[in-house]
Amino acid sequence: MEWVALGIALLVVLLVGLGHIGYRKHMQQLKQWARMLAEQPPVDPHAKLDDLPDAARRLLKHAIGDDAKPARAVSFKLVGEIRPARDGAWLPCTAWQTLRIPGGFTWRCKVQGGLMRLSGGDHYFAETGGVHFWLLGVFHAVKSKGKDLAKSGAHRAMLEALWFPPALLPGENVEWLEGDENTARAKLKLDGFELEVEYKVDADGRVVSVKADRWGDQNEKHEWMPTPFGAEFSEERTVQGYTVPTKYRAGWHYGTEQWSEGEFYRAELKDVRFIS
Repeated sequence: MEWVALGIALLVVLLVGLGHIGYRKHMQQLKQWARMLAEQPPVDPHAKLDDLPDAARRLLKHAIGDDAKPARAVSFKLVGEIRPARDGAWLPCTAWQTLRIPGGFTWRCKVQGGLMRLSGGDHYFAETGGVHFWLLGVFHAVKSKGKDLAKSGAHRAMLEALWFPPALLPGENVEWLEGDENTARAKLKLDGFELEVEYKVDADGRVVSVKADRWGDQNEKHEWMPTPFGAEFSEERTVQGYTVPTKYRAGWHYGTEQWSEGEFYRAELKDVRFIS
């Protein structure tokens, strides 16, 4: 019996060790992708805006100051809370993100609730995407990847393009559409994926909210389909000539009766840095 107990103990130690190795390997991969995004060629933040719809022009002039320099990517820390399940509790959450379009994003996150410790991340890079989380840095609790995750990740990157304002300048991957006085609409492209995004802006061009039909499986049958996703912004900050929203709440079913259930993330951006 002692040999059996010893064997079981050794097996547990082995599995724990392998789980932690997998966790460390993935987190290092996210950091490597972030470095690769930050090494992309700088994007010129200045372009002719005279021919754009008024709301789109106000948005871009507000977001990009005359003193803004070309940037390769943007990085920031996110401090807030996340709700992993619709009827679950809100848990403290700290994340670190790097974003660059064209390119993608990496999002490394730590969630803490009582004795529970979850860490992992989300990404879209090189036409691949996935969500991975480990419990206590050992047990691979969430493992999602594949074509649907890649499409959803690309949609997330395009929804978050307003944090990297040069990505919204008119060009091959950005077509500004007609909206109204307080609505700017854009058709964005990333690696063959397309997304029509709607921005609500005030008289000064400050973004109040953003929404689009993001690819997701947030329904009873967990079938992948375009699903309303959006965010509301309450604060902003100017950094290195760029003005970006810094406090927000986001989730699925934005603008519908299910928004109260679909909202799952509230955060504030800290340590915003445009990488030149």
